[in-house]
Amino acid sequence: MEIKKNGLLLLVRTSIVIVVVALGIWAEKEFIGRQNGSSSQIKQETESKKTQKEESKFPKQVIGVKGLSFSRISDREIQLYWSDQWNPYVQEYQIERCPAGTSDWESVGAVIPDQIQNSDVISWTDTWADTSQFQYEYRVNVKVSDSEKYDGQDGESILVSNLLICIDPGHYGGRNAVQTGIAYTEGDFTLQLAKKLAQKLQEEYGVSTILTRETADISLGGFTNYELDSAHISLRGEFAKGTDLFLSLHTNANQEGVNGYGTVEQPISINKPILILNKMACQDDKALGIANAVGKHLAQSSYQLGIALVEGFDKVKTETQIRNWTDAYNDQLNVRGTICRRMDLNEDYYGVLRGSVNVGVPGMIIEHGFHTVPEIRQMAEEGKLEECWAEADAIGIAEGYRLMSKAKTEER
Repeated sequence: MEIKKNGLLLLVRTSIVIVVVALGIWAEKEFIGRQNGSSSQIKQETESKKTQKEESKFPKQVIGVKGLSFSRISDREIQLYWSDQWNPYVQEYQIERCPAGTSDWESVGAVIPDQIQNSDVISWTDTWADTSQFQYEYRVNVKVSDSEKYDGQDGESILVSNLLICIDPGHYGGRNAVQTGIAYTEGDFTLQLAKKLAQKLQEEYGVSTILTRETADISLGGFTNYELDSAHISLRGEFAKGTDLFLSLHTNANQEGVNGYGTVEQPISINKPILILNKMACQDDKALGIANAVGKHLAQSSYQLGIALVEGFDKVKTETQIRNWTDAYNDQLNVRGTICRRMDLNEDYYGVLRGSVNVGVPGMIIEHGFHTVPEIRQMAEEGKLEECWAEADAIGIAEGYRLMSKAKTEER
């Protein structure tokens, strides 16, 4: 009996040992499995991070249209231009527009690069329903060919208007020269001023312009220089046919020896902007508004530059308030500038203004300031004056037409 009992105990003990050993083996395998799984997970995470790090070295290439420009074809059509530099990466160029000053973008067209042959520049034409005045903001976006490699962004926008203004740089190169003291030539300065104004109108407001001359010389209708500054001067105004406004840019002079000063040694107190309008402009509310705004900004500009003592400008609301130009008013000291008319037998006295009336265009002569003032000639010689006066002209024109500026659209 005792032997059987001992045998049974031995069997139980042996079974317990076997179970313990089995549990130990199982636990060890489980531990090793977990360790291997953890190592595998760590390895995968490491590989993932490594891949992300490698990919970060090669970010997506950003594709966007910059350098968009335009040309006015007619009062109903404009043509957009942009570089084709992104062709291999672009599936489609998408043209959008919105009324200036809003964010109401709408799709108006598309261009597929593959359909363009042998051209470094892409163009696209937009046509409007009517010829009423407008100002739009345009941009060209891109649909990329491979979204894994490229990231398309909105294109840079530009302002576009259907307005067309004719700018006449008064006289011609070398004309109306002052050789006493600080040298100055009106015909040279007005060309610099006209080019600067045309640039500002195009870039800041999307307004197109044509110039009666772009060099020192002027040639129209088979006539040149002096002939177009005297007997055939009306051809300059007639060059404005088909435009919305004619502007003849000048600097002013006075009678000899007035105010007790030398003819070209006048004090800054004589300085004031004077705008002389043709018959059409005098009867056109919009033209009056433009003249008022240009005169106001010119007066402020000259005052801030220290070349005028009077900052204000006498605006006119109706034709009946327009004063007749006289030498006495022109040469008077310490008075405000204003809008004038100058008639001869019920016709415009100045040939350029008669010319623009002949082709049905409201027009004006802008006498920016007096080149008989030494300080003004000095500032013109330093290159400061055309920038400031062109800016004043451009802002005044924009206000008169109620145009949005590029700077304002960028504030959105």
